[in-house]
Amino acid sequence: MKRMIQKYSILALVFSLIFIFTMIAQGADKPVLRTLVFQGWARTPSLQKQVAEYEKLTGVKVEIEEVPFSQFHEKMILDFASKAGTYDFVGTLTDWFSELVRGGYIIPIDDYIKNDPPEDWPNTYPQALLNLQTKDGKLYGFPTHDGPIMLYYRKDLFEDPKEKEAFKEKYGYELQPPKTWDQFLDMAIFFNRPDQNLNGTVIAAKQGGQQLAYDFFLMLWSFGGDIFDENWKPIFNSQAGIDGLQYYADLRNKWGVTPKASTTYDETESGPIYLEGRAALMWHWSHIASWAEMEDRSKIIGKNGYTVFPVSDPSIPHTTLDIHWFFAISSASKNQDETYKLIKWLCNKENDKEAAFMGTVACRLSTFHDPEVLEKFPFYSGIEAALAGEAKTTPQIAEYAQVDDLIGIACSKVIAGEKTAKEALDEAAKQVEDLMAKAGYYK
Repeated sequence: MKRMIQKYSILALVFSLIFIFTMIAQGADKPVLRTLVFQGWARTPSLQKQVAEYEKLTGVKVEIEEVPFSQFHEKMILDFASKAGTYDFVGTLTDWFSELVRGGYIIPIDDYIKNDPPEDWPNTYPQALLNLQTKDGKLYGFPTHDGPIMLYYRKDLFEDPKEKEAFKEKYGYELQPPKTWDQFLDMAIFFNRPDQNLNGTVIAAKQGGQQLAYDFFLMLWSFGGDIFDENWKPIFNSQAGIDGLQYYADLRNKWGVTPKASTTYDETESGPIYLEGRAALMWHWSHIASWAEMEDRSKIIGKNGYTVFPVSDPSIPHTTLDIHWFFAISSASKNQDETYKLIKWLCNKENDKEAAFMGTVACRLSTFHDPEVLEKFPFYSGIEAALAGEAKTTPQIAEYAQVDDLIGIACSKVIAGEKTAKEALDEAAKQVEDLMAKAGYYK
């Protein structure tokens, strides 16, 4: 009897070891997928949560590497150009789409979609988003975090009867969300109250940060100008550009309605100042409209309003800037099939909606129209129309990153008082024209 028990015990041990080694072998067959994102990205909290769920569901390990935004583009391009294959996919910007495609750094996903389409395909996303990820009829990746920029204001301050009375007495017109830059300045000065820890506004003017060149484009467009003409000649040094940049610099240097430290703020630093209740007005990306209603991020829940971006003159159409982040698969990845499965899952209906509730600006039409989302974040009701109409985007050229750098440097020189707006923009326009000439844009 004892021998029989020993026999069965040995057999049980053998089968257990076989099972364990089989499971280990199966685990060893699962790839490790790596991605690169920037520190402070609004998509990261939901991405981390969803990646952990995916690992449990599939056994596929996913590693997320975060770097400061100022290092993100260079690190991504160096890895792609070396064909090292360090990253299987990236959460990257449409600003750099043309550069990534021209370099052969990312792959189209049309064949994957044909065999394994996302839910609701082809009516999954607004066409305006897909257009920014499409080249020669081929789609590269899935949208995962959108803009566009909106003007925010403290609704509780703007609707306060005492504030309204005091403003009208001082300026002679009603206190309401500003439609022009003159009105914006009046309101920023009116609410600039250092003794109450309240700034009129807050800008993100850090050189090398994500926001500075974007802010210049917004000022340029809202003053009636543009970046390039139809032949790719830079025209941002027009009077509209000069006036817009001077207005922007004056917010800090002349009027003092934004903190002096604004030159150290990127968008990840400026947003929290508004959310903490320390600014009356601010323009920022759409995720601020979400974060303003989230208890773990906001001290102004129920007090945030948003409206169209101001213009210098009522005759100029209101516009805004929209770019978005998308998941793209590296051409050097050895795990492209598994990576497609992952990014498709990360961007499915359930995860897109969950990301919205965690502070991402969702991208799916199903999320835009979801009753629960709209109840919590009403701004989604206007995003689809904004994308289809008033929103502009950055120049879709492979040289954009260099253009962005040159314009950001010019803006910094003006804010620092090193050059006039005209001098700095003329210099930058010449540098951009030389860059475009070398790239073969002029015949």
